[in-house]
Amino acid sequence: MNEKRRSMEAQRGGSVTPCCGVKTDVATEGHGVDPHLHRHPEAACLRVQGIQVVRAKFQRKAITTILRAQDLGPVGVSEATAQAQPSSQMGAQDLAQQPGETLACGAKPKVAGWLPRRQQASMAGRGATLLPLTLQLFCLALVVGPTGGGVVSTERPRLARTYEQQQQFPTHHSSAPTGAPLEERLDRLEAEVVGLREQNKDLQARVRQLEACECHPVTPPCWALGRAWPEGARWEPDTCTACLCQEGTSHCSPKLGLPQCPGCSHKGQPYSEGETFSPDACTTCQCLDRAVTCTQKPCPVGPCPEPGTCCPHCEPGCEYEGKSYEEGTHFLSTSNPCLRCSCLRSLVRCVPMTCPPSPCPEPVRRPGHCCPACLGCSEGGLHWEHGQEQAPLGDPCRICKCLEGHLQCHQRECASLCPYPARPLPGTCCPVCDGCFLNGREYSSGEPVVSGDACSHCRCTNGSIQCEPLPCPSVPCRHPGRLPGQCCPVCHGCEYQGHQYGNQETFRPQESGRCSRCLCQAGEVSCEEQECPVTPCALSDSGPQLCSACVLDGEEFPDGVQWEPDSHPCTTCSCRDGIPVCGALICPLVPCEHPTHLPGACCPSCERCTYRGQVYANGQNFTDAASPCHTCHCQDGTVSCSLVECPPTTCARPQSSPGQCCPSCPDCVLEKQVFVDGQRFSHPGDPCQECQCQEGQAHCQPRACPPAPCAHPLPGTCCYNDCTGCAFAGKEYPNGADFAHPSDPCRLCRCLSGHVQCLARRCPPQSCPKPVLPPGECCPQCPTSPASCPQSGGAPPVGHLEPFSPPDQPCHRCLCLHGSASCQRLPCPPAPCTHPRQGPCCPACDGCLYQGKELVSGESFPSPSVPCHVCLCWEGSVSCQPKACTPAPCPFPARGDCCPACDGCEYLGESYLSSQEFQDPREPCSICTCLRGFVTCRRRPCESPGCSHPLTSSGHCCPTCHGCLYHGVTAASTETFPDPLAPTCSICICQEGSVSCQKKPCPPAACPHPSPGPCSCPVCLSCTLWDRQHQDGEEFEGPTGSCERCRCQAGQVTCVQLQCPPLPCPLQVTEQGACCPRCRGCLARGEEHPEGSSWVPPDDPCSSCMCHEGVVTCARIQCVSSCAQPHQGPGDCCPRCSGCEHEGRKYEPGESFHPGADPCEVCICELQPEGPPSLRCHRRQCPSLVGCPLSQLLPPGPQHCCPTCAEALSNCTEGLLGSELAPPNPCYTCHCQDLTWLCVHRACPELHCPPSEYHTRPGSCCPVCLDCVVEAEDRRVADGQSWRDPSNPCVTCSCHRGHVECQLEECQALVCPEGWVQGHEADSCCQRCQAPSPSCEHQGQEVASGEHWAVDACTSCSCVAGTVRCQSQRCPLFSCGPDEVPALSPGSCCPRCLPRPASCMAFGDPHYRTFDGRLLHFQGSCSYVLAKDCHGGDFSVQVTNDDRGRRGVSWTQEVSVLLEGVSVRLLQGQEVTVDGHPVTLPFLRESLLYVELRGSTVILHAQPGLQVLWDGQSQVEVRVPGSYRGQTCGLCGNFNGFTQDDLQAPSGLLLPTEAAFGNSWQVPEEPGPGRPCVKGREVDPCRAAGYRGRREANARCAVLKSAPFARCHAVVAPEPFFAACVYDLCACGPGPSADSCLCDALEAYASHCRQAGVTPVWRSPTLCVVGCPLDRGFVFDECGPPCPRTCFNRHVPLGQLATHCVRPCVPGCQCPAGLVEHEAHCIPPEDCPPVQLTGDPPPSTRPSPTRG
Repeated sequence: MNEKRRSMEAQRGGSVTPCCGVKTDVATEGHGVDPHLHRHPEAACLRVQGIQVVRAKFQRKAITTILRAQDLGPVGVSEATAQAQPSSQMGAQDLAQQPGETLACGAKPKVAGWLPRRQQASMAGRGATLLPLTLQLFCLALVVGPTGGGVVSTERPRLARTYEQQQQFPTHHSSAPTGAPLEERLDRLEAEVVGLREQNKDLQARVRQLEACECHPVTPPCWALGRAWPEGARWEPDTCTACLCQEGTSHCSPKLGLPQCPGCSHKGQPYSEGETFSPDACTTCQCLDRAVTCTQKPCPVGPCPEPGTCCPHCEPGCEYEGKSYEEGTHFLSTSNPCLRCSCLRSLVRCVPMTCPPSPCPEPVRRPGHCCPACLGCSEGGLHWEHGQEQAPLGDPCRICKCLEGHLQCHQRECASLCPYPARPLPGTCCPVCDGCFLNGREYSSGEPVVSGDACSHCRCTNGSIQCEPLPCPSVPCRHPGRLPGQCCPVCHGCEYQGHQYGNQETFRPQESGRCSRCLCQAGEVSCEEQECPVTPCALSDSGPQLCSACVLDGEEFPDGVQWEPDSHPCTTCSCRDGIPVCGALICPLVPCEHPTHLPGACCPSCERCTYRGQVYANGQNFTDAASPCHTCHCQDGTVSCSLVECPPTTCARPQSSPGQCCPSCPDCVLEKQVFVDGQRFSHPGDPCQECQCQEGQAHCQPRACPPAPCAHPLPGTCCYNDCTGCAFAGKEYPNGADFAHPSDPCRLCRCLSGHVQCLARRCPPQSCPKPVLPPGECCPQCPTSPASCPQSGGAPPVGHLEPFSPPDQPCHRCLCLHGSASCQRLPCPPAPCTHPRQGPCCPACDGCLYQGKELVSGESFPSPSVPCHVCLCWEGSVSCQPKACTPAPCPFPARGDCCPACDGCEYLGESYLSSQEFQDPREPCSICTCLRGFVTCRRRPCESPGCSHPLTSSGHCCPTCHGCLYHGVTAASTETFPDPLAPTCSICICQEGSVSCQKKPCPPAACPHPSPGPCSCPVCLSCTLWDRQHQDGEEFEGPTGSCERCRCQAGQVTCVQLQCPPLPCPLQVTEQGACCPRCRGCLARGEEHPEGSSWVPPDDPCSSCMCHEGVVTCARIQCVSSCAQPHQGPGDCCPRCSGCEHEGRKYEPGESFHPGADPCEVCICELQPEGPPSLRCHRRQCPSLVGCPLSQLLPPGPQHCCPTCAEALSNCTEGLLGSELAPPNPCYTCHCQDLTWLCVHRACPELHCPPSEYHTRPGSCCPVCLDCVVEAEDRRVADGQSWRDPSNPCVTCSCHRGHVECQLEECQALVCPEGWVQGHEADSCCQRCQAPSPSCEHQGQEVASGEHWAVDACTSCSCVAGTVRCQSQRCPLFSCGPDEVPALSPGSCCPRCLPRPASCMAFGDPHYRTFDGRLLHFQGSCSYVLAKDCHGGDFSVQVTNDDRGRRGVSWTQEVSVLLEGVSVRLLQGQEVTVDGHPVTLPFLRESLLYVELRGSTVILHAQPGLQVLWDGQSQVEVRVPGSYRGQTCGLCGNFNGFTQDDLQAPSGLLLPTEAAFGNSWQVPEEPGPGRPCVKGREVDPCRAAGYRGRREANARCAVLKSAPFARCHAVVAPEPFFAACVYDLCACGPGPSADSCLCDALEAYASHCRQAGVTPVWRSPTLCVVGCPLDRGFVFDECGPPCPRTCFNRHVPLGQLATHCVRPCVPGCQCPAGLVEHEAHCIPPEDCPPVQLTGDPPPSTRPSPTRG
């Protein structure tokens, strides 16, 4: 049984080992020993604790035995044992102090608690001696341990055996009387006690021996191949691996030296193939292909736990979940957002987050967040949306932001923008600059402020105190003085050279070296130079009396005189003994601390103050430039400064920022949140830390955790204080949960409100005599037959001693022994391949394992060890071969790493780099160039040798002039040779590299007209005449005009005269250069027409001309109609008849006929371009019979139309040129020109009378009337009567036989006497000199009487007799719809309604706010399309950007507007050009555009409602009406109401970035040199600016969110403009440019606010101030009237003036209320010059701007 128990204990890992040579077996049967001794074998070596445990159990067993021996029955035993605690740690005290019992040695026990009630009386009466003995035995059992210690023997006590024997024979004792054998029992008990004492002595000796020894832990075995291997055992899992068991761990290493076993050896240690190891802390090695390669471990770039020997320097930090974190960083776990982690001392500590109770009824859980969040926050009747920021009611100095249902509040930061700000307004927090607070008193802006200087007047101006000297009246003297107690100088005294003198006081100038005396008299100072008395000279001993004198610069000065030379104004001289002594003028001390050197003065004076390099006027107040916290005052040359009173601070070391007057406590920035000094707050990233802002540093420490009211609380947000569950042994359980004890499965625990209660499991009674305790079970069980072994996967169990292979481990063979399986790995046969992969059990050849990588059979891969090789895995083996290369796409590729590449050249065995030049190896005189694998060679360039035919000698590359090479012939210098081009005709000579050739002489020819032969020598084989060559026997014409025929014969030419043939025509002409005459037709307008031809003159298509016997007759075509409904088409002179049919006969095209009896009427059938042919009928024209006598006229015969002449007509000869002849027909007039009679039909004048009154007189051609009818005046005028046109006095008309003739009177140049003017008299055409009329004055210039000009589009004025008369057009009342606004067309007065416009703006560096409201940042410095009409092409606005010297950012440089072919450029400084020409504003090109200047803003108005506003620096705004919705494109977007698709390229695609979008709208550069153009890219200037730059930019831009813009926040969101402002200030950097960048951003936001109907008043004397000419009465207005009131429109009612003016308001200088603008001054209306007002102007009135 003991051996079986030891085997079971060994299987549980709890065998008891010998200790100090004493073998201790702890039995479990019947002794109730805690199983803890079996699970922990080291407890077998009995120490004090173990002894107490075993002693307690021995005592309990002894008491039980005694009670049984006293026949107390099983009830008492069960009660006693039931009251004992089942824990293995129960001690003697537990037994001695049972509930309700107290038992101590020597004390009287309470027997009632130990004996049954039925025996208590008998025990009390008859066994008086039994109780002391029993107590003695019990105390003995208790004293055994403390006196000497003791152990439990392996042998059972004899007392117990006696009890068991009595139990085996119960009948023997039951028959005896109860009290008879009592003495015998006592004897036996005494004997047992004696034996126990002896046994106790033996036990004490054994305990002392055990206490003297040491315990050694049992070395556990190693598990491998399904079995346990003892310490030091060796085994081989396969043929290439050997293993060793050391300290319970299997150490396996490869076998080296075997060819079939890969592996490596490094420093005596074996390593398997592919294994990675580190021989030291700084090296990493790997075994590959039986070779070890080692590399140094790289040092981490980010944080590392701690520096080591490899990386002595490393940043502290942590790496967690693949990310690096800096030391002190708090973060959320990426895998579990409910874990809040922190990196402290390079260790990551994560604590679970506890979600606070949600203040809203339906919180929403968002992805990536742990706790559900609320969509909004509510507090005090206010509701915040998520992310919204606003101040709570009653506390405007707190700003609260709603984040996930919680309000996070902080104090509002107030920027000090002025030195004396007024107290905050009710309901606001920050002081404002619209007033002043000084010395405890409040002053409104503009209110006088009491100062200590009675001579200065101080006033509060927007938070600053500005003092000016009191105005003093002008005095009539030049040197007025100041009396004590008075501020203004008066003429009762004098101030001269900085000194005060009384009236009638005489004084000597203190700054003059001369002897002058001055007198102050009524504010005037008069000085005169005093003459020095003549000093008598001393008598000379040797001669006459002599006086010494000094001469300087040509002037003589007596001895002893002082003077100031004119050439040196600050020098004083004196004459001493005839020698001039000069020196610098010694200035007297001035009674002030900061005197000033006035221009032209030698010495400083106290009239002004010079302080820190600046000059200030007397009485001026100013701020110290070096210390802005000091206010200074200049008084009589002395500057006194006083410190601005600052409020107290709450920190020990307040700080002052640059430009800040008063120091302030620095804020703390933690987790991108700002906290004010002294504020206590929870750490934003770790709620378990509490922080306080002190001196700009956030000091944080863990929160103090109070003790929990329970023993095992759950972890809360920061502390373990949650008693709603239990945290026990590393796990958490809800309240009321039952769970098994984590270390004792035989105990069951329960969680009760943070407390854990554990109780032992109750075991049922067993029916077998010897139950056993199976391993891992809590209760003993009856033994069964050898158990079978279960299998996984639902397989049937395996019987005892049955071998099997587990389904999940096919590579193992197992044996079932008593229900447990012992397994061993099966051996593997050698694989038939070189690189098998690891299969399920053994290496398999269906894949490859190569250098640690598993490959599929058939997979190819580049060789990791041999370059340029490709390997193939095939059936478990890897074979590698060189990589196959594709042909290179170049003829001379270079040798690459693996394959030829075209990044160089391989030429004739040598390698060259791309773009490298080298000498041609085959041709030394050639240079080759390698370019991407191509080689091009050219000859080496040579200098010009200086001769025409140089020779290249052998061995040289370049030619020289030492010989000649001429057409392939080489000749030495001075050598003569035949010309290779003409060897027989010329000879050449070489002279210093140049060849000159000469022709050989020719023999003379034997004929007069030889031709050139060989060598161009004359021969008589042909003829040369008049530079033409003729062959022998050839006949040809003579020279032009000679009328000869010639023949060539053997170089001789013979010619004969030609005869002209007769001509049949009477008119003949011989042309110039012709030999014979020809028949001539008619010449008309330089063009000849053949005889009998007719034509249409080009200037009159309805006329016809004809040529007859040299006479040209022209007349208009007379039309004849042959049909009832003729039609006349365009271009027809006469109407046509459709169809070629007349009186039933159809005519073909080209046929003609006479439609009636008149032979002169003829019709012709003609084809038409479209449709059927048609008939054209007209009267035939007859030629003019010029010069035919009437007696010779023959009338036309039958069927003939025209008469004829019986004799020849007269010819137009040279003698008749220019003469006129009347033909028989009176309607014709003939002129002789160009040797041709030109007869033209007369044109009859238009008659102004009814056709019924026409009559033609005999012998005349044209009809006439007796009088004329004037239709315009509806009256008749007699023949010969004249009259003047009533609408134009310069036109005079007269009536001539029914025809009205009008003439325009021409006026002569008129010169009037001086002072006279030109003017019209009544009913006169020309001007006359008139006496002068009074002129008018306009804008400072004289305007002549009668001159007109325009004040604006609605008002025009003229000067009439010295009075200005103005007319104003009044527009009708109108109203626009809700989606419309009024708009003006260029040059018009009255507006019209257009759809509501949209605005796009470019501002800053630059930012683009699209029509749909999206804000873009784009930094390209090219030209781009800003806005364009992409559908109708009405307009295009382009911008050109410039970087202004800063890389990465840009600003708008100029704007170009294209309108109907007109280009308008808006340049820097408000300059404007139109089509490249500069123009003066205002400029008007009527109905197209109007450009004006309002303040500093250039406004362009274009025709369909387009407006472009340009500030002349960098801000441009484009406004288009709503009719362009969805039709625009460019950087301003498509104007469709959606911001999501504003990044649309010209192709229509949406681009991912703003830089790509901006670059897509770049305008192509024009050819030619231009400025550099850089494409835009994504930049973040605030990243480069650093933390201080970002903080400064945020602080300065905070004014956007402050009180001056508060009213605008509700209509225009400030966040995009705030971001743009911060962006700009980061890009501008520190310096003066930052102020302009800030003002640009603020003005852009203010402009959008004005468009939304809110006009913020945000400028101050220290913020973007705009200077206006105060001396002319102007003041600054953020949104003044765009059409100011002037002297010329002051009569127009305000409402009507506003109706006319629909221009946008712009900030600028305006006249205050009650004043009008006139000639750039603000004056009262009553001071306006006299202007006479009239009604509406006539339509002809035009405005006066310059016109294009």
